[in-house]
Amino acid sequence: MPARASATAFVLAAGLGTRLRPLTLTTPKPLLPVAGRPMLDHVLDQLRRYGHDEVVVNAFWLADQVVDWARDKPGVTVIVEAPGILGTGGGLKNAAPHLAERFVIVNGDILSDIDLGALWAVDAPAVMALRPQSEPVHTGVALVGGVVRGIQRVVGEGDPALHFTGVHVLHRDVLDRVPPGEQCIIRTAYRELVAEGKVRGVVHHGRWTDIGTLDEYQAVATLSAATGGW
Repeated sequence: MPARASATAFVLAAGLGTRLRPLTLTTPKPLLPVAGRPMLDHVLDQLRRYGHDEVVVNAFWLADQVVDWARDKPGVTVIVEAPGILGTGGGLKNAAPHLAERFVIVNGDILSDIDLGALWAVDAPAVMALRPQSEPVHTGVALVGGVVRGIQRVVGEGDPALHFTGVHVLHRDVLDRVPPGEQCIIRTAYRELVAEGKVRGVVHHGRWTDIGTLDEYQAVATLSAATGGW
């Protein structure tokens, strides 16, 4: 597919989906159906609603299926990672030539109604969408006056009442903080940025679903069958 140097969105879709086996033995996780459509369709719909017409999607596991999915999707570029999976940090650095100076990152297996416009409106090198949680299921993130002050087990003290949704906005030069060969952008670039007070956070109170396990997928599938949505 042709390279695009102005993509304002990046979708992570390269994961192995091991916790969703056997479903992911023959279908990459982001292409599993929800409400009769691949998860990537729902993710792309959300990006389009906020004006992100040029989108990069990375792929690794069963990548040919992701490439086929994108063939009739104008403005979508698929980058196939090889010979191995690169992780969030490595995947983003690999895609940097295709990305605009500022872009939103979403996961291909997370469905939400996060206001991407609200994230985009915050002027900072990095802006994280955060979400309240009643139990410390996900990594806690401390937010003080709109500034992220800590991420549990990464930098500072995390707040178990809030967690990172996997949706964020970055300036492209943040990727320079990810060392070659490193796979995680949180433990590299974000560790530095949080310590410098350069990460902002926006709290999301709406819908958010991480489809990472068979139980989570079945719950969404049951809901979509009953309501026609997710």
